[in-house]
Amino acid sequence: MSRSLFSNTFKATKSYSRSIWTGLTATGPCIEECVQVAKSGIRERPEMCVALLSKSFSPHHYQKFLSQVQEQINPKILLGGIVDRVPEVGHGISFWVAHDEVIVPFTVEDSKDRLKVRSISVGRWGRVEETSRLKYQSAHVDKMGWKGFGSISKPAQPFELPAGLSKDATPSFFFMVSDNEPDQLLQTLDHHFPHTPKVGIIGSSTPFITGTPYTLFNGELLGSGIVGFAALNSPTKAAICVDHAALEKIGEPLKITRCRGNVILDLDQAGATGLLLKLIHQDRKASKDEEFYLAVYPTDAQGQEEKMTVSRITSGDPSRGNMSIDTTADLQVGQTVQVNQERRSLSTKK
Repeated sequence: MSRSLFSNTFKATKSYSRSIWTGLTATGPCIEECVQVAKSGIRERPEMCVALLSKSFSPHHYQKFLSQVQEQINPKILLGGIVDRVPEVGHGISFWVAHDEVIVPFTVEDSKDRLKVRSISVGRWGRVEETSRLKYQSAHVDKMGWKGFGSISKPAQPFELPAGLSKDATPSFFFMVSDNEPDQLLQTLDHHFPHTPKVGIIGSSTPFITGTPYTLFNGELLGSGIVGFAALNSPTKAAICVDHAALEKIGEPLKITRCRGNVILDLDQAGATGLLLKLIHQDRKASKDEEFYLAVYPTDAQGQEEKMTVSRITSGDPSRGNMSIDTTADLQVGQTVQVNQERRSLSTKK
């Protein structure tokens, strides 16, 4: 496998200082070579280095990653995690480094007191640590019926800001890498900083790669929780726009005609899963490992892609017709949705 580097740089300028953020994506046969390639695109010691590693490396490669970054790049703050894939190349490491920026890192450790909003939503599969919960959940739905399943968007109880963050200093933006339970922190940040952009990524499930449910790091390895930072250098809020460049539409938009919580029962008056299967098999046979996504538009913003949310379709039952969506927002009858798949040109590179 050849080594290559993709990079971009942007500057935040104001009257008394300037911060520079540089994005670098390196690919190579091993993590050590990716770090060496990325080093060539980084100037003096950065204030912050965010590293996202694809889960496609051999397991033993991850063990020395932290020491390699400290030796080669030596950032003052290092955080990140293992993700499904990285932009542009799929396999590799994406680095995001900052110079002349005021950074406040934070960590939310997993504990029994941490409120887990997503554990009450229906239809998640594939995570070993959730097997017992999913068995109970399936039996509960069979026993109680859909009338016994309601909202999944009940707010988590507020909790204090993570250590290091202060209500007296408003950041220009937040960034975080999380396990599959970011909601309690997001709701807390929304409570204290309602107008500050928050952006982040859910890490990949890694029990068969590293032996832990997730693999995050903030100078040391964590098996779950959240790592992140607040950027304080800019007096203005960052403008954030999400572009789903890796996805393409399948078929025409559909309308939700029956739903409950995060589960769609009917689309255009027909079983949701049946319509999904018809769409994805209309011109080919889908792989059993292939993932599909659903773009959901607000009821008052149909067709406005800048306002849509995109969530993974986690499961479907052809006999019942229901289809589960990876979201903690209650779906609404009348919302327009669009089925998406990964672009063929990207999927063939895996």
